[in-house]
Amino acid sequence: MKPILCLFLSLFLVACSSTEIHLYSRYLTDDEVKRVTKKLEEANFKVIPNDLLFPETITHSSLIYSPFIRHDSAVGGLIGVLNEIGWSVQNASSLVSGNHWYSKNNVALLLLPDGFNPQEGLLSQDIAHLYASRNCNTDIGLQLNKNNTYRLTFNTEDGDNNTQLNGRWRITGFPYIELKSNDEAWWFYFKIEQRIETDQIGSIEIVELLPVTEYELFPNCSFVYGVRNWPQ
Repeated sequence: MKPILCLFLSLFLVACSSTEIHLYSRYLTDDEVKRVTKKLEEANFKVIPNDLLFPETITHSSLIYSPFIRHDSAVGGLIGVLNEIGWSVQNASSLVSGNHWYSKNNVALLLLPDGFNPQEGLLSQDIAHLYASRNCNTDIGLQLNKNNTYRLTFNTEDGDNNTQLNGRWRITGFPYIELKSNDEAWWFYFKIEQRIETDQIGSIEIVELLPVTEYELFPNCSFVYGVRNWPQ
C-alpha cells in the first residue's frame, strides 16, 4: 500500500509542478489571494494572479482548463486543495468560456464570494484602477483605490506639476459614481461605461468614466482604463 501511495503522490506533484494556475483575484481580498496562492504553491502549482474581468458565462466559482492539459490529475488535485481551504468549485470545464481561451497546460481559477454574481452588478473591485485622461487639455491621472479613496493628479496652467486632489469615491447607483473631497467642499459625478474593443492583436476590456456634466477643472475629459486579453 505504501509504495502505491508514494507513487500516486509523486505523480500528483509532477502534474502540479507543470501546471500554471491563472487566479482571477478581482473579487478576493488581499488576504484571500495570499492564502489561496500560498496553499496552491505548497502543492507545487505555479500561481499567476490577475485582475481581469470575468467571462459573461461565469456566475459561480469555476475552473476553465485546457483540453491539451498534460496531466488530468492536476484538475482533480487542484479542486481537492481548494476544498481544504473552504473554496468549493461549482463548475469545471475545458475549452472556452466566453472569449477566454486556455491553451497548453494552463488552468483558469475564477473564485467568487458566496452569493455574489459578477454579472448582476458592480463591486468597488470592478472599477478600482489607475485611469488615464482622454480628450483633456493636460494629462490627468485618476487613481481609484479598492478602499474607496482616490487621488486625482494633474498639472496646473502655471506649470505646477503633480498637483493632487484626494478624497473618497462610491458607487451611488449603477452605473454612476461620485467623487467627493475629504472636506466635502467639492465633488464630481461620472457614468461608468464598460465595453470590449478589438484590434488586430485581440480584445481589450475597457472601463471609461464619463462626466455627467462639464467640470471647469477638466472640461470634456473622461477617464479610461483598459486591459488587453492576451492569448494564453
